[in-house]
Amino acid sequence: MKLRTKPRKGHDYWSVVTSQRSADQPNPREQTLLYLGRLDGRALDDIRNKTQQVRALEDAALSLEFDALLVRLGYPPPLPSLALYDLQTVRSYGPELALCRLAQELDLVTLIDAQSPKGGGPSLGKMTIAMAIYATRRPSSYSRFPEWYRRSPLPLFMELPPPSVTYDTALNTLDYLQPVRTRPIEAETYARVRRIFHYSCERIDIDSTVVELEGTLCRFLAKFGRGKNSKVSTRRQILITFMVDQKGALVGHEVFPGNKNDGTTLTAVDRRLREEYDGEVQNAARVVDRGYASLAKVRGMKRRKDRFIAALRAGPNRLKLLAAIGARHEKWAEIDNGVRAASVIQNGLKWVVTWNDEVAERTDDGRKDKLRQAKDALKSLQKAVATGKIKSRAQRDQKAGAILRRYGVTRFLHVKGVRKGFGFTVESTGKAKEQGNGDGYQVFVTTELNMTDKEVFGAYRARDRIEKAIRILKSVLGLGPVYVSTKEHVLGHVYVHALAYQLRSALQLRLREKGMEMSAEEALWELERLQVAELVVKGGEITAIRKLTRVEGITRTLAQVFSLVDEEGLPV
Repeated sequence: MKLRTKPRKGHDYWSVVTSQRSADQPNPREQTLLYLGRLDGRALDDIRNKTQQVRALEDAALSLEFDALLVRLGYPPPLPSLALYDLQTVRSYGPELALCRLAQELDLVTLIDAQSPKGGGPSLGKMTIAMAIYATRRPSSYSRFPEWYRRSPLPLFMELPPPSVTYDTALNTLDYLQPVRTRPIEAETYARVRRIFHYSCERIDIDSTVVELEGTLCRFLAKFGRGKNSKVSTRRQILITFMVDQKGALVGHEVFPGNKNDGTTLTAVDRRLREEYDGEVQNAARVVDRGYASLAKVRGMKRRKDRFIAALRAGPNRLKLLAAIGARHEKWAEIDNGVRAASVIQNGLKWVVTWNDEVAERTDDGRKDKLRQAKDALKSLQKAVATGKIKSRAQRDQKAGAILRRYGVTRFLHVKGVRKGFGFTVESTGKAKEQGNGDGYQVFVTTELNMTDKEVFGAYRARDRIEKAIRILKSVLGLGPVYVSTKEHVLGHVYVHALAYQLRSALQLRLREKGMEMSAEEALWELERLQVAELVVKGGEITAIRKLTRVEGITRTLAQVFSLVDEEGLPV
């Protein structure tokens, strides 16, 4: 079936015709199936009736041709008939496109491709961005990445054909994402973040996390070591140090073998900040916790003329700060709810001592509870001795030692055996009271002599940014446990997730820039309401028509903030 026009007296008259061939006539003969008449200058109701008549012939190609003719004649585009189409897919595209837009704004594909070796295969930059978005949206095994990519909306926006995205290309991407390439990429990415969002680097929070490796292990990096809970790991692990600025943006990351501790990594991290970043980062104050800041590390940072704010493991009594301050903590100025502070300047550094009523009470109660439990357990052991269940002094000493270690009171209680038999007595060492004298105190040291005690305390408390960043990386972005096996894959895996976090932090910065008080997680959830439908024409040549779901309220605002729709509300 097709449209046929016949001109008459300056007007076109339209009809739908078909060709038929008979046995006695070799040439096909046209037969009119539907006479439409003149179409120009008609009322809209008349045009709608003719459109329904054409669609009643149930020829999808003919209906599309008639709709196009009406548009050429100046009529508004008719609404498509759903009877002509099959619904192929409905995809949520908002979160993925928002992250793509931020990656484009940072020009990450060009930046990453500039560090990649020449050769065939898909763009390293595009593969890395796609894998980072995968970590943000559906963190899982890389073996599932190609199928996720095919079903995601990313092929619509990234010009990365699904057939080129395979498990092998994903692993090859990890092979290329090694520190020799990713370190300059991270430094430049962070510089671009500051330029785009117009702020300076004032402080850098430094902290680390332990990630266990599963399956076939990369033993060059994966080592047995102590976790953050001070217990020896039962699986091989790696130590990852993250650096985050005062806005929550990622400055960089470093990967160390799992048998390292925080303190032994600070020198390497500081060297990288001084050698591979611009002067603004080099001169920014480092903020570190007690895991990093031994007195030796403090002396080293001062010797290098670094700016820093550090919490110390040493108490004020050991440092003789209370004697230098003079006044008791009850007379110190209150800088926060239940927190009082005083300070003294010695050897070119400012030493701030805080006292927290709640911490002092909680620590004292916890120690007393452990002592009570340990004494109860030792009484039970004495009963076992009395009833003959303990057969030797070695057995007695082994069980008594295990009790003291279990409750962490080896410094506070002393078990002394009697001369005859297997009995024993329990004596206090007096160190519990001595340690109690330090309860509630916290010592901070800084090079920032002009900062008030309250500002020093507040700057350290703001470290919850990096702790939140690590929680997001591990729980939301699926950083650990790590299932890839080679050293190169482990390092590439960590970089992909660090980049995923950087995209989320850029999203959060954009929300703040626009004055929107919501988290990145809430924004991504709202953007899931943006959906695109693919309607495939029945019969004939396959054509995809994409329509956006209705956008309103906060979703419309977010779509405008991240430039996800054009003026007509269609995806761009």
